[in-house]
Amino acid sequence: MWILFLLAAGGVIAYFVSNYRKKVAEREAASKKRFEEMFLARPKPATPSDTPPAPAPVAVVPPETKRPPVAAAVPPARERFLGQRETLLYRLLKVGIPDHEIFANVALAAVTGGRNEQETRRLAEYRLEFVVCDKGMRVVAAVEFEPAGGAQAMGDQRFKADCLKAAGVNLVRINPAALPRREEIRGLVCGQPSAAGS
Repeated sequence: MWILFLLAAGGVIAYFVSNYRKKVAEREAASKKRFEEMFLARPKPATPSDTPPAPAPVAVVPPETKRPPVAAAVPPARERFLGQRETLLYRLLKVGIPDHEIFANVALAAVTGGRNEQETRRLAEYRLEFVVCDKGMRVVAAVEFEPAGGAQAMGDQRFKADCLKAAGVNLVRINPAALPRREEIRGLVCGQPSAAGS
């Protein structure tokens, strides 16, 4: 009786082991097929066919003509995102109007938009030093340092001022040599006096 029980148990175990190995083999075959489809880039036929598709031609590049990886051409990150004077003004804006969002180095096109693709491309060439938004992400003002001088800088500032005025966005110019006090910044940027105790 015990022998029959052991033989039956052995048969059941052998069946499960065989079934397990069969499933593992099927999974490995399916995984290998997916790998080949993904990485060997065989073109799929346009219509179903019984004949397997021809493998894609592989271009062989001689070692001496290989190009360096793209990452090698990318310059390293700048040491600082903002310069010293921009960092000071950013911190002043954050402390003076903490209930607003401050964005640095924003494309003029992101604030004013363009009427057509050509105008949007032209606006994208100009940057605003800071853009102040309320919590609903509505633009309150653009903040720029006063230009140091030069016809090009003055022309760029005039162009940006005209675009912002046409879009109904207030432009605030700050003298880098005489930054406003913390309690003055809200009035300059938002046109509101600083809240008591801020």
